[in-house]
Amino acid sequence: MPAATRRRRPRRAPPGWVLRFRHTVPATVAGLERIHGQTMQIVRAMGCAAGEEHRVDIALREALGNAVIHGSRTNPRKRITVCCFCSEAQGMMLLVRDRGGGFDPAKVPDPTEGENIYKGHGRGIFIMRQMMDRVRYRRGGREVVLRKQRRS
Repeated sequence: MPAATRRRRPRRAPPGWVLRFRHTVPATVAGLERIHGQTMQIVRAMGCAAGEEHRVDIALREALGNAVIHGSRTNPRKRITVCCFCSEAQGMMLLVRDRGGGFDPAKVPDPTEGENIYKGHGRGIFIMRQMMDRVRYRRGGREVVLRKQRRS
């Protein structure tokens, strides 16, 4: 299988993190709703983002929407994967992966500048960055890692 189409999944959690949830669904709106609900149940139960669940909820919904709509073009043959990790010391981490063509996040226009302010789209990455402590793209933009630090 060519490297560009090879499916990769975390075989184990990064050091210091515990994998709490991993689920894959078709890249559809129904799949998005199902995986969002299941993930948020785990986030609330874990307590790793205590008091910040609403921010995680918003960022997760944006990441999933981007994966389904932009990454997978709502193609039910493509899959979306969400992994949820927790660390007692560090907080929580969500990984959202799609099987689309990827993108360069540096080329996405800043929605707070010039004509972009009036556009009705293009705010997902900005919103995720506002809601989470860290947002990082990997695998050519096909994977986003969202981090929320534990609050004391």
